[in-house]
Amino acid sequence: METLIPFAVAIVVITVASLRYHLPPFLTLVGTSVLFGALAGMPAETLIAAITGGAGRIFSILGIVIFCGVGIAQVLRESGRIENIVADIRGLVHRPLATAGSAGYLLSVPLMCGITSFVILAPIITHLQPDRQASKILLYCAGVAGMISYVLLYPPPVVYSTITTLGLFAGRPWEVDLVTLPVSLLLLAGLLVALRARGTPAALPAEPAPIAGGRHLLAWLPFLVIVFALVVGSFVPPLHALANINLALLAGLFAALLTVPADVREKALARGTKNAGIIIFDLAGAGALGGVIAASTFPADVAALVQGYLPITLLPFVVAALVQAAQGSRVVTATVTATILATIPAALAINPLALVLMISAGAFMFSYVSDPFFWLLKRTTGDDFPAVVRNYTLPLSVAGIVTLVAALAVQAGL
Repeated sequence: METLIPFAVAIVVITVASLRYHLPPFLTLVGTSVLFGALAGMPAETLIAAITGGAGRIFSILGIVIFCGVGIAQVLRESGRIENIVADIRGLVHRPLATAGSAGYLLSVPLMCGITSFVILAPIITHLQPDRQASKILLYCAGVAGMISYVLLYPPPVVYSTITTLGLFAGRPWEVDLVTLPVSLLLLAGLLVALRARGTPAALPAEPAPIAGGRHLLAWLPFLVIVFALVVGSFVPPLHALANINLALLAGLFAALLTVPADVREKALARGTKNAGIIIFDLAGAGALGGVIAASTFPADVAALVQGYLPITLLPFVVAALVQAAQGSRVVTATVTATILATIPAALAINPLALVLMISAGAFMFSYVSDPFFWLLKRTTGDDFPAVVRNYTLPLSVAGIVTLVAALAVQAGL
């Protein structure tokens, strides 16, 4: 059990470094990796190899995915096409609450980042409702809805990292959505009902139907290309390579770039590359921490602790929740947890679908001070600390519990 105390120290250090000293996540996480390894008694050679290997693994898994997702988002922002997407959604869903929730839920999937989709949508959502308090509810709705699809659906990085690291659903990874999609829609519906009970904003005036072939179609083109590539690659054997999410997203990015003027393209690539680099470095830093944790005796210590008090089937959820509390990134939670579980044969005997759901459930939990989205919501809404906990942390924790129940049902064969 000698690594449990260093792990607790790591959580405290990350929290203090982030809140008190505002250090960048990459520096905080890599520094904490060194501290954890030293406290856990790891040899220097093993520690350095774990840090570089963990960071490199994250880049190999998510480098192209993040770059393309952020690139598409930046093209849509610079060209003003996000407004067209929201207008299309408003044309189908006339209530502000449902519009905010649907937009957040849908955009976080092709953009591969719940935070990125929120940043893009926030300025638009705030204009859906003139009342300040009602506008805050819409922002929380979009933020939580985006996290629901981001954490539960394939191909966004959370589920993608889990199944890639553990080698699950080889050749047909989209099959996971047959269960995770209904679960995510159930959670979205529950969110909308709960927020509506707090006060229903007035219905929006209907949007005029978009003109076919115009800017509205161009706004959706990158996503249509991505979906087309994944479908063709999955069902046409000679073109199976297209089912690779890296190639599909590259195709989507090129589709976005080719439909905008040169000045927009240059500006989007410049800003998108900068933003993608920051995200990738932060994730690589967390990957370094995950690599060190996985290389230590922490997996065995946690397994021994859980087996003494809880069924082994709960191990993925417990580990994911602990990792999420430590560093806040859901992608890193999935990658670190999967890396740890890969060293525990008993955990790999769990139903693969239940395993994915349990890790996602843990990634929903404890979205608190170590979560960068927590602070983004606080800044955007202007709310105090308890309000963000009540409107963001608690709803996601409820989503985690519901997802855990679904995982246990799958494991039990229900």
